[in-house]
Parts: sequence; structure tokens; C-alpha cells
Amino acid sequence: MRRFAASSKGASLLELLVAVAVTAIAVAVSAGFLSATRRTVISQELTLEASTNLRAALDVLVRDIRLAGACLPVTGDFIALDGLNNNEEDEIWVRTGLVRPDMSCVRTTTTADITRTTNTIPVESVDGFSAGARVYIRAPSGSGESFDITGVDSANNRLLKSVSLSTNYVAGSGVYAIDERRYFINHWAAPWGDTPELMLQIGSGTPQPFAVGVERLDFQYQLRRNCPPCDVVQLPASEDEWRLVEQVLVTVRTRSDRQTPDGGFVARTASVNIKPRNLLPP
Repeated sequence: MRRFAASSKGASLLELLVAVAVTAIAVAVSAGFLSATRRTVISQELTLEASTNLRAALDVLVRDIRLAGACLPVTGDFIALDGLNNNEEDEIWVRTGLVRPDMSCVRTTTTADITRTTNTIPVESVDGFSAGARVYIRAPSGSGESFDITGVDSANNRLLKSVSLSTNYVAGSGVYAIDERRYFINHWAAPWGDTPELMLQIGSGTPQPFAVGVERLDFQYQLRRNCPPCDVVQLPASEDEWRLVEQVLVTVRTRSDRQTPDGGFVARTASVNIKPRNLLPP
């Protein structure tokens, strides 16, 4: 009987080379896919980061500018908005009256004449006022000034201060508790380089970081003058022009805090027109 031996022939060199080539191609394709996926994920994360910072900055600016002047005088010397023009890093001050838990305005009137150097201000009520608060005192003529109070004497209805005023005030002068907020851009040295951030300063307190990555803060002011279309200025030139402001045009640009794999940043820009609701006399 004839016997057939099993073949002991293995893979040829060509077959091995083809297998190695196919494997290398598969690995390269997989690596490229994984790298592209990683870049996409990082880009989405950085886009979300920049968009979140942009939304946070715009939300607070819209809220505060819309409330500018609430519970505060709309006539006389008081100005609810102020600012600086500094190319793409403008600053703005927004002044709003404080309110009590029942949403009533924190304000009162003096019950006696006061001299500019006195340390006590007798008022009808000290409800809502607190030590360290910023207040605005306004004479019946409409002139006034801001200062910080150092304490509250509830038993005798008196506000305490340590600074001298610019003038004397008669009985019946108004006293208003103010929430004064300043927004500006600051830069700090991060491990990856210069990093801009939006800063918030309340009253005379220490400025605090509010939103990282805000690299542009631009304000323009539309005045109730030569309408239509109404004058638009980079910054009101006088107190009289500040009193004509009826709309603030805000542009904010933010960038991601972290860099993309190629060393750049993801940026987002938005503009909005904000109409302060409390600047016009009723």
C-alpha cells in the first residue's frame, strides 16, 4: 500500500513579508485613527471651555449693566456707569443700589445737618446698611459723593465713617447703599505662558478672578443724541455724555485655558447690545 507523508512545507518568505506589511498598515491606520480621535476630543473640550468662559462673562455683564442705576438717583450728579477705553481691554464700573430681602431699596435720609468732618451720620433708619458698605449721599440740590461706612449704630440710627466729605450736607439728604462693580482684564503667568482673565472688583475690595481666558473686553456706548441712528462713542467724554447713554455695545472674546496639540488656542467671540433699564428718568 502506498503511503503519503504529510507536507512539512511552511510559509514562504514572501508570505511572511506580506503579513508583516498588512500588520504594519493596520497598526498605522489604527494609530492615525486614535490620534485623530484624540485631537477631536481635545478640540471639543477646549471649545466647550472657551464657550463656557464666554457665556459666564456675558451673563454677568448683561445682568449688571441692565440693572445699572436701580434703586439709585436718576437725576443730579450721580452716574451709574463709568469706564476706561483701553483698545481691546476696556474697563467698566457698574453701580446698582442694594436691596433688602423683601426687595425694597436700601436707602434712607439724614435727620440732621452734618458737617463734612463729622464721623456720624444720623439717619431715619439703618436697616439694610452694614459696616464696610459703600454708600452715596445726595443733597436735595442733586450733588453728592460716595464713600465707605465703617460701622452701623443701630441703637441710635447712625452710620459711622472715618473719611471727610467734600462738603456739608443738610437734613433730608438721601443716603443710598451701593453695589459698585468693576470689570477689567488682568494677565498672569501660567506654566504655558501669558494668560488673560476677567477680574471683578466689588467696591474697594480686592479684585478677584471671575473667568479665565477672557482676552478681549470692548465697550461702545450709544447715546440719546442725533437719533436716528444715534451717536456711538468709544467712551463718553463728560458726565453729561454719560447721562445720555441708553445702550452699551459689548464684545467679548475668550480663549481656551489649555492649548491645542499644535500649541494654539480655541477662541470664541460674541457681541451683545445691553440697554440699562434704570438710567432714564421716569
